[in-house]
Amino acid sequence: MTIVAVTTRPREIQEFLVELAGASRDEVEVETSGAGALERIRAYPPRLAVIDRDLPDFEALKLVVEIMKLSAMTLTAVVTDMEEDDFHEASEGYGVLKALPVDLKAEDAKVLVEVLLKV
Repeated sequence: MTIVAVTTRPREIQEFLVELAGASRDEVEVETSGAGALERIRAYPPRLAVIDRDLPDFEALKLVVEIMKLSAMTLTAVVTDMEEDDFHEASEGYGVLKALPVDLKAEDAKVLVEVLLKV
């Protein structure tokens, strides 16, 4: 299976991406824009989309909605600096699998994969 990471900072989060691929045993592909991610998801729906904040063309939660329209089976995780309760309220009903911290590390990938495997 495949995971799509939607981020403009793949070098900065490389440790996270490498661990995500290893722990999940999925191929991790990087898209640098929401539009690129939507094209990719339309053609080949991934298992998971990890959506970074500060994308050039989409707010993260708006991209989640567009992904849901294209592929209801694609799970999402969102990078955010919002407090847990605020994020839960903002994303309620969107089916976001997990909120992730802005400073992504390998340990965050391990935790995400643990949650993913429970689905």
